[in-house]
Amino acid sequence: MTVTQTTTEAQILEWTEQLCEALAENYKRYHYRGMTQDPTFADSAYGKQQVKEMNEGTAKLMRFRIQPGKKYLKIIQQDFDTYNNINEYRDGGVHAFVDKQTGQIYKPAGWRGPAKHVRYDLRDQKNREFVLNPDNVGWSGGWLYMR
Repeated sequence: MTVTQTTTEAQILEWTEQLCEALAENYKRYHYRGMTQDPTFADSAYGKQQVKEMNEGTAKLMRFRIQPGKKYLKIIQQDFDTYNNINEYRDGGVHAFVDKQTGQIYKPAGWRGPAKHVRYDLRDQKNREFVLNPDNVGWSGGWLYMR
């Protein structure tokens, strides 16, 4: 493996980490709007507690992690869960796949692999600026559908 490949792979991993942060921030904004603008939650003790925890940075919100594979970096959505008196983050589903060599982003076809068509390319500056902006990427994955 050459130095250029290693450097490219490291850069793609860094961009993928930034994408995970953008997705988590998008979810945080979505959750905050729901807790403050929906009358069902805005006036409830639960809604007020959620807003307080988000403001303090202690809320157990959805997050995204990277699981490296042979060819792809798998972005996995995680939800905080309490099961059998154990509080922990649990994997929910695959959000996207990123090719480790090319930086191309794919919508998942399932847990094991991506759909056929490239959705975005992290090496392209305009694509990268778009996907690393929390206003553009939705935590639910709608941004990965072909246009």
